[in-house]
Amino acid sequence: MVLNLSKTHKNGTTSANLAAPMPAGPIVYREDGAIDWGNMWDSFCVLAQEGGPPHRGDLLEAPHKPDTTSEAYQFAVTEIARGIWEVAELTAVPATPGWLQILCQSESQARWLAEAIVDENVQARHEGSYLFVPVGDQFRLKKEIKNVITAVAKTSHYWQEHLAVEVKQALAFQDKILGIWRRLRNVIG
Repeated sequence: MVLNLSKTHKNGTTSANLAAPMPAGPIVYREDGAIDWGNMWDSFCVLAQEGGPPHRGDLLEAPHKPDTTSEAYQFAVTEIARGIWEVAELTAVPATPGWLQILCQSESQARWLAEAIVDENVQARHEGSYLFVPVGDQFRLKKEIKNVITAVAKTSHYWQEHLAVEVKQALAFQDKILGIWRRLRNVIG
């Protein structure tokens, strides 16, 4: 589905102010005091790659040399992994310093999610069927931790609920062609 956002909408917004970052929603807590990541959103805005506002105003990047032994880093890893599980039922585990690794169902899903998350102004990348998102010892719960989880929530929701099967099939076909091309390049030298 392609949205035409080049006009004035019923609520008075125009294409010009749709580029502003998405406002943060309220944080919802469970009875035990932990954030209830799985029940924080009633709906999602249109993805940035579809013409909606990006989640952040500037790019959230993985830190270059995070203190992976610090309590703050371990908290960020645990909380982002928990949040990603609650919003997308994807398992996130520590990878190289500054990154969490998430196993996706396919290379095409990992690639699409990485591209969509970057459009939301959160750094992401993929390698094969793995999606990588940033984590750092300076990440704060109501800022960067929430930003990573929200970007994964928005994009994985769109992938699961709104992206047409034909688009997913085309992405998978592209990945097969790229795989054949890589193997041919290795054989040819």
